[in-house]
Formats: sequence, structure tokens, C-alpha cells
Amino acid sequence: MAMDELLNEHEQGERVRSWLQKNAGSLIGGVAVGIAIIWGWQWWGNRQHGQQMHDAEQYETLVSDANNDPAKLSAGLGKLSAGSMYGALARMQLAKAQVDAGKPQDALATLRAIQAGDSGLADVIDVRIGRLLVETNKPADAIALLGKATSPGALEVLGDAQAKQGQTQTAQATYKRALTTLEVGSPERMIVELKLADVGGAP
Repeated sequence: MAMDELLNEHEQGERVRSWLQKNAGSLIGGVAVGIAIIWGWQWWGNRQHGQQMHDAEQYETLVSDANNDPAKLSAGLGKLSAGSMYGALARMQLAKAQVDAGKPQDALATLRAIQAGDSGLADVIDVRIGRLLVETNKPADAIALLGKATSPGALEVLGDAQAKQGQTQTAQATYKRALTTLEVGSPERMIVELKLADVGGAP
């Protein structure tokens, strides 16, 4: 090996050693921060999982003990995190119990107060609100709520509201849009087909 090459390797080694000495504190700090972030993330994940397990148990106990009694369901809501999935499910169960008890307005208030963080769950809640609005003779409100619907359930209820408003052709088009998203032969598709036939349409 030539002398020039040896000197270059020595110089490079010295530069690396000098850089490490100057930046050792930063490197150690960076590693410590990285470890802290990883530990914090794991702690947060475990905490969230524990909260979900707690809410799941509380939800099962509440629904079982309440036996569809609106008063008991309402009294037990405080045991569940308001913004959690199980908190939302418990309120949906309360709304169902209120409908069964002949209190649709109470059910509407319950559904509207739900904090749904999940878009899929929010869609289900909107469908239930829309259905109640149609059943309580407020189809215009249902149309305003579901006017941009894309899911089959929401489109079905939107079609119901339009039909109730006397918008026959619009309802036909909405039901047909719902059919394009439903599997042939499924019970949901058969119901929409019947509704489409009721407003003079054909699949």
C-alpha cells in the first residue's frame, strides 16, 4: 500500500474520531430521546388497550343488566368513555330502547349526542337518525342529513325520505344507486328492490 493511501486512511480515521468526540453528547441524547419515544408509544398503546378492555366489559355488563330498560341504560352510561366505541354503542342501544318504549324524540336526541370518532360508525348513526326522521314525518330533515350518502343503508333511507316527500323519480334513482352496491340475492337487496317497485321502478 502506498504512503499516500496510508496517510489518507489515517486522516479519515482521525476525522471520524474527532467528529465522534464533538458529537457524543448529541448522539447519546438522540438515542435517549428515541428510547423515550418508543417506551412512551408502547405505554400509550397498552393504556389504550386496557381502556378498551375495560369499556368492553362495562358495555357487556350494562347491556345485560339493563335488559333494554332506557332508565337503566341511561344511568350506566357514565361508566363508559363518552368518545369511545363502546360508549357510542351503549348510546345506540339506549336509542333503540327508547324507540321500543315509544319515545322516538328521546332516541333522536341520544343519537345526535353520540361522539363517533370512526367514520363507519358515524355513517351507521346517521342512517338511524335518518330512519327515525322519516318515521316521525320529517323526511326533509332526513334528505338534508343524507343528501350526500354513498353507503347502501344511507341510500335506502334517503330513498325512503324522497318517496315520502313525493319525489318518486328521485327515489327511484336513489334506490337504483343503492342496488348497485348490494350483492345479488342478499336480504338487503331484496328489501330495496321491493321499495323500488313500490315507487314504480324496476331493478
